[in-house]
Amino acid sequence: MAGAARTTTWEWPTIGVLVANGVALAALVTWHGSLPTAAVLAGLVAVGTLHMSLVHEVLHGHPTPHQWLNEAMILVPSFLWLPYVDYRDSHRLHHRVALTVPGADPESFYVTRDAWDRANPLWRAMLRANRTLLWRVLVWPAVGMARGLRSLLAGLASGGRRTVTVFVHLAASALTLWLVSGVGGLPWWQYVLGFAYGGLGVTYLRSFAEHLPVTEGSASAVVRSNRVMGTLFLNNNLHHAHHAQPDVAWFRLPALAEDLGSDAAAAAGAGWYRGYAELLRRYAVRPFSQPVHPTAS
Repeated sequence: MAGAARTTTWEWPTIGVLVANGVALAALVTWHGSLPTAAVLAGLVAVGTLHMSLVHEVLHGHPTPHQWLNEAMILVPSFLWLPYVDYRDSHRLHHRVALTVPGADPESFYVTRDAWDRANPLWRAMLRANRTLLWRVLVWPAVGMARGLRSLLAGLASGGRRTVTVFVHLAASALTLWLVSGVGGLPWWQYVLGFAYGGLGVTYLRSFAEHLPVTEGSASAVVRSNRVMGTLFLNNNLHHAHHAQPDVAWFRLPALAEDLGSDAAAAAGAGWYRGYAELLRRYAVRPFSQPVHPTAS
């Protein structure tokens, strides 16, 4: 299965990041009352973004040879709106199918021509807006979370294994909120707004331009960013290298990108960018592409 290979060693850089991120969250919860609310929210956004990057690393088989242990490390805090197993399975599928094709790629932001023709004017307007960076980062997390919550409710009523999966996820989410709010005293809305919503929004920043339907070059882009953003995203901004070898640990991606000539491959295809500031300048309110996939009917 693509993207599911496991490491045969203990990857201490990743374990160190996991521990540091957990300590940072604990510190924010413990001392939130001594900090301005804006600082707490900003910290939660950073911790939430890094947590989502760590979940991505775990589903690819890191940082230990024992996948049960890897997954135990990231179950709490949870995504709240999305069971880990759902994300794991859909993302691994993303690595096996034709990128960007709606109906095949579960992480595609495109729609087919038929779906576009059947959409009402409001949904069409939202799909157009979602091709701009500010909308994707600031508004689309609400859509993603609403869809996730709807899926959770459907899962509770479906019975069988799916109901068990949803129940376990809801239990982990309840435990998370109890720990940060009931025990730590952090207002629950700050956790939801900062860690969950804000973390997802910044993750959408990372994924905004990472794939593009192309006829030449790589369908995966490269965004050359600073060390802070690279660490928050665990170098997944070097997306061509990640898709070329999805089982490679994040701290080895820069060297792999150089070996593969990722910059040139991305520049000839999905795109090469100097950083996220360039994406913001170009696509803050201008569409990155059209919502209808160019080849999917």
